[in-house]
Amino acid sequence: MPEWDGRGLPPVARARVDRFAASGLRTSLLSVPGAVGAEVAGFTPVGEVMGCVVQQVGWTALSQWATEQVQQMAATLREGYATALGRLTEEASALGADGVLDIRFTTTSLDGTAQELVALGTAVRAETTQRPGRLFTTDLPGQDVGKLMQAGWVPVRVAVGVAARGRFDYNMQNQTNFWAGNLEVDAPTRVVNQVRAAARAEFARAIHDCGADGGIVSDLRLRTWPVQEVAVVGIASVIGTAIARFHEGPAAPTRALKILPLNRS
Repeated sequence: MPEWDGRGLPPVARARVDRFAASGLRTSLLSVPGAVGAEVAGFTPVGEVMGCVVQQVGWTALSQWATEQVQQMAATLREGYATALGRLTEEASALGADGVLDIRFTTTSLDGTAQELVALGTAVRAETTQRPGRLFTTDLPGQDVGKLMQAGWVPVRVAVGVAARGRFDYNMQNQTNFWAGNLEVDAPTRVVNQVRAAARAEFARAIHDCGADGGIVSDLRLRTWPVQEVAVVGIASVIGTAIARFHEGPAAPTRALKILPLNRS
């Protein structure tokens, strides 16, 4: 494999682009309803695209307290999403695509300290007279994109919000011991509410920064764990699609899919 400095497309991704260009073969990860929905919206699959990054995730300094550590982990996760999406969109641009549909994120622990984050999607090209000015990304499937555009909205880009919080409370040890009974535990309650709110706020900022009019949340992830029975930390992520209005009215003009009814003679 050729040496790679981490910039631009990885050699394997470049090989995929060259292979598609040479063969003309078009591949897709869309389901049948997704492919039909994309066609109704005026998009044709160009090829499947992927962005991948492997990161070390874990404690990096024994002198730091849990809150600082978990904030570093959140920063690593945030950078991982951005890197994977960046490589996915770069491959889609190399294929001459106008957008990427149905993006899916997966995270896999490789050896306990390293984590692989993968973004997979289907690059599409607009078969309309008016093509998008810039490449769009969305985690919505093709049929949802079709409905969205018929309602006068277009996807802009995948938006991600990541946040981390921690709380130290000696009372947590008393609230979680064998004799405590069934009751609310204050520290975890505050952490899960605060970290979700912070992730949603970052998601909203991502929507605002790209000039969109709104956003659709597709996935909300939360992970919490105790620290030495007297503290709790948590990481939350919000994933969705920033959308913009392009048409006012009850229905947007779209290209109709011609269907021949089979129940008529």
